[in-house]
Amino acid sequence: MNLIKRSWLLAVLCLLLAACGANSPIAPAAPPENPPVETAGEPVSGVIFTYNDKDYDLQERNSMVNALMAETPVGGTIVVEGHIVPNVAYYGIFDTETETFIKDIEGANLTWRDDDISTAAYSLWSEIYDYDGGLLRKLDLSDSEYVSGLTWKDSQHLTVEISSINSESPEALEITVGEEPALSEKRASKKRYLGLHEIVPWHQFPVPEAEAFGLTGKDASLYEAAVSQFNREKTPEYFTSDGDLDLILPSVSVFGKYTTDEGNTAYVVNFVRCFFYDLGYGLDDLDNPVYTHESINNLASITLDHNGNLAAFDELGDGEDDSAVYRFCGPLTDIAEKFLAPGGWPEEGARIPDTGSYEEMLQQYLNYYFER
Repeated sequence: MNLIKRSWLLAVLCLLLAACGANSPIAPAAPPENPPVETAGEPVSGVIFTYNDKDYDLQERNSMVNALMAETPVGGTIVVEGHIVPNVAYYGIFDTETETFIKDIEGANLTWRDDDISTAAYSLWSEIYDYDGGLLRKLDLSDSEYVSGLTWKDSQHLTVEISSINSESPEALEITVGEEPALSEKRASKKRYLGLHEIVPWHQFPVPEAEAFGLTGKDASLYEAAVSQFNREKTPEYFTSDGDLDLILPSVSVFGKYTTDEGNTAYVVNFVRCFFYDLGYGLDDLDNPVYTHESINNLASITLDHNGNLAAFDELGDGEDDSAVYRFCGPLTDIAEKFLAPGGWPEEGARIPDTGSYEEMLQQYLNYYFER
């Protein structure tokens, strides 16, 4: 009997051990190794335009771009459109031969003729501009109206579509766009200026040229460089925000110069911007005119190549520390030290244009471009 019990107990124990083994956890197998991941350079970011397998971040061209909208071939270029805000876009003009951006435009409704991007026109709020940023027309729009389209009719007529939040149907306005006359033509057809009490709008005052002041050679190149940085076409916001401002004339005075590592010539200058007001209205006494003006000046560096062409223009920005001044002055550390000294100012060379006062500079400009 004891033998039978013992045998039975052993059988039960074996069954229990077998059951426990069936439910016991099994050690997991080692996971397979992941295949190596091949990377192709650093990851890109921002809003990316790709050409010939090369990526271009549009936010490096304009930090406000938040989406890529279109890529349109135009002749030997591609118009790369980026979204900024409603009714304002970024247009990057990409040269397919050099594979570089050659122009950045901020506006809307960009249009052109005959597959030629140089004929482009675009709008920015109530103003129409050409490819080079020249103002073609300022429209008198109400707060509820906006430019919704531009179309060339022919080389001198542009159709402007004007929409309103108060109307479902846009209106069409045709404007005439004349070609910019050559310099000789400007001189041959000077306008009557002041005396008939005619209003001369700010956008009809010509952008100043070196020839108007008799400048040649290096002086002409430096003056044209200064004009290129600050004029009514490049900075129209100054005029549209101040209804009395009619004209900006730049002036430079050279502190010194040095040769850069690239073999160019860098000029350290006092960059002056003169703002003239109320020129567009007739004066009571033309023999003794009194002009309202003010000026601001700043340290700048103008770099010209061996042909006298502008290679770089740098102006001291607000908040930049002393190191920026030394960077501008390069090896001319004595100029930097004088500039940074309390109450100090480096010795300037002759003013370009070389006039006795800013009023005289204005008068020379007016005598060149206008008749009395």
